[in-house]
Amino acid sequence: MAILKALEYIQYSKADEKTVLAYTDCRITLQLLQNQKKHTHIIEQIRTKVIEMEQQEWIVEFSWIKAHAGHRGNELADQLPKEAVSSKTIEECYTRIPKSAVWSELNEQSVKQWQNEWERSSKGVITKSFFSKIVDRLKLRINATPNFTTIVTGHGKIKTYLYKCKIIDSPMCSHDEGEQSVDHILYEC
Repeated sequence: MAILKALEYIQYSKADEKTVLAYTDCRITLQLLQNQKKHTHIIEQIRTKVIEMEQQEWIVEFSWIKAHAGHRGNELADQLPKEAVSSKTIEECYTRIPKSAVWSELNEQSVKQWQNEWERSSKGVITKSFFSKIVDRLKLRINATPNFTTIVTGHGKIKTYLYKCKIIDSPMCSHDEGEQSVDHILYEC
């Protein structure tokens, strides 16, 4: 936004020389300006302003400078937004919200809703014992093999499940005394 506002100010100034060298400490902005495949709103506004100025015979160039290195203009450029934020008299000039912020907010709300439903549900008791928090589960990269799914859900080739479904006659483990459940397999068998 600072680059765009600076270009707008310079374009309508009564300058004798029509050459602009805009310095910025933001490499990402410079990379986005050079990459014609990226089309964010503010970058497109800067590109449009540069084209407009070049049509009026301005020469516009951009250059990177190191941040917080004592460059007078850069220090001023860092100070002015801080003053603007705390000022009640300066009008807001940019109100667009980045898509990434919207996606992040939606994702956060979805996970909260999922967690609420997860906690209210009486189903999935075994799975809940492994993954009580949805947010923690989403951070994991799991290769969901049939054996893993059986252990986490309690469904599959486990005798207690097969017995409950009336597929076999006994839920008892062949290696040990006791029913062959997920806990039995993990902790005893």
